[in-house]
Amino acid sequence: MIIIAISPKYKTDIEGSVVDNHGLHAKYVHSMMQTEYIQQGSLNFRFIPVLFLGASQTHVPCWLQNTRVYRWPQDTEDLLLRLLRVERYIPPPVPVELTLIIRPVNSSAAATL
Repeated sequence: MIIIAISPKYKTDIEGSVVDNHGLHAKYVHSMMQTEYIQQGSLNFRFIPVLFLGASQTHVPCWLQNTRVYRWPQDTEDLLLRLLRVERYIPPPVPVELTLIIRPVNSSAAATL
């Protein structure tokens, strides 16, 4: 999994004109992630965008807009559960045999429904 630290500077680095080595590196890594995303049929299996202080949804790259975006530090617990691949809610067990009860409805009872 790859955590993408979203900030206003990150948005500038990946979309603006590159002026330093940091921006060049960010743009290159972003390009590699976007290429993988496209090769996976535009399905997100590995990338986890995290909004840091001062960032908003507008700073998230457009190709990550349809995925769950975490806010730091508000969503710390949800983020850790995602990284550990643990479900927050455990679904109830399904019984081995399901019981189906069919009751006939007469015409007078159907009128009151």
